[in-house]
Amino acid sequence: MLGDPNAGVAAHAEGISTTASGIASHAEGQGTISSGSRSHAEGINTFASGVASHTEGITTEASGDSSHAEGLSLIASGANSHAEGNGTRAFGENSHSEGFQTTTGNALDPTQGTNAHAEGSSTTASGFAAHSEGQGTIASGSRSHAEGNNTVASGVASHTEGSATGASGNASHAEGQSTTARGNTSHAEGNGSRAFGESSHAEGFQTTTGNVLDPTQGTNAHAEGEGTTASGRASHAEGLRTTASGFFAAHAEGQDTIASGSLSHAEGGNTVASGTASHAEGSNTQARATFSHSEGFLTIVDVTHTGSHIMGQNGTTRFPFSWHLANGLVIGPTLNSAVIEGLTGNLYLDGVVLSPAAADYAEMFETIDGNPIDVGYFVTLEDNKIRKANANDGYIIGVVSATPAMIADASDLRWHNLFVKDEWGRVQYHEVTVPEVKDDEGNVLQPSFTKTEPILNPDWDSSQEYIPRLHRPEWVPVGLLGKLLVRDDGTCKPGRYCKPNDEGIATAAETGYRVMKRTGPNQVLVLIK
Repeated sequence: MLGDPNAGVAAHAEGISTTASGIASHAEGQGTISSGSRSHAEGINTFASGVASHTEGITTEASGDSSHAEGLSLIASGANSHAEGNGTRAFGENSHSEGFQTTTGNALDPTQGTNAHAEGSSTTASGFAAHSEGQGTIASGSRSHAEGNNTVASGVASHTEGSATGASGNASHAEGQSTTARGNTSHAEGNGSRAFGESSHAEGFQTTTGNVLDPTQGTNAHAEGEGTTASGRASHAEGLRTTASGFFAAHAEGQDTIASGSLSHAEGGNTVASGTASHAEGSNTQARATFSHSEGFLTIVDVTHTGSHIMGQNGTTRFPFSWHLANGLVIGPTLNSAVIEGLTGNLYLDGVVLSPAAADYAEMFETIDGNPIDVGYFVTLEDNKIRKANANDGYIIGVVSATPAMIADASDLRWHNLFVKDEWGRVQYHEVTVPEVKDDEGNVLQPSFTKTEPILNPDWDSSQEYIPRLHRPEWVPVGLLGKLLVRDDGTCKPGRYCKPNDEGIATAAETGYRVMKRTGPNQVLVLIK
């Protein structure tokens, strides 16, 4: 080279219009230039300017040290890079581009595309150690991988495949058709699904986890099916157009259901579970209160009725922590056929109580001597306790019943003095505040709420086991009204009357209790009223 005494030292140029200006360089073919020290240019109009570079083919350029360009219209500008094929460009250090119009790195930023690999058609691998393959794919994230058709892997260590998919979250994965994995470590698959929440999973058709405007939503969420959205943390939406938007661990399934309360569950069709830890199932049901449950058709738990349960059709709850059986009109008012009020234990019925075999109303009485009295005996009172009746007793309260239709004063579920009462036996109540419950990260799992409770009797001893009256020998059910079986001495006749003898069993009399029929040698059916 003119003015440079070292230019072309030990160089070799051969062919047509070739130039070997680099030390120990070699140019051959037509119109080739080998300007880099120890470079080699061959083919047509190729240019090897990098130290120890090698270019071959047509209009290729190897400007990076130790680079290699081969094929048609290529550029290998990154150190130790390799470009091959047609129109490929290897800008990144140690990068490799091959195929048709593929690119590694960025022409304006030599730090991009180091150790990257682009192959296929019109693909770009600009991230560190990135890999793009297929058609029109971009792997811009460090250590990312894009394959398929027009996919983009921009997150660190992300992976995208399929067609028109994007993995922008770190360590995210998008596959299928037009899917997006934006949350870190998220996964989107299927068609049109989007995983915005961190560590979330969206699959199926046009499903979504998280919120595109709020990256804190949808963490660890899962959406599957068609048109579903799981935006709450650790939420799950499945089915058709369901939404799990509760702040924490909501679950929606079925069709057009919404689980908007934390820890809520909506299933079925067009159901809404908006209360914390609520559950709605069936069709067009709503569980609006905390800990509530609605099921059936068109049932609603009112937002103020914490802990209530309703089932049936077209009804609304009346009380908190209670059970409701709805039976409203399809066109008309909401109604309940039955209600059990949790606070009082009261049973409300819009109908009759049916007993298929039993026929009498009974109450529990304690025997005077603490011993049991067998069924079928007439009994009388001594103060507030009972004994077998005899022929001299002028007041008979009833017969010990074997199969009562109803039993009162049984105290079957609890000690009868468990709660404080007034002088008329009415249970006294007070308001109690239940504190909120949080997880280790401070998330509210159960909000604070106020409820009405009976006042616990300070005389109650929790160390004592309670035995219901029906299971204690000194308490017996006495039939006070209705048809009852009674023991007899064989003298009673149907259509006539009877009274107790000295042993408490029936004997014929002119007045007393009507004998309906004989049911055995020593047993008759009488009417007590």
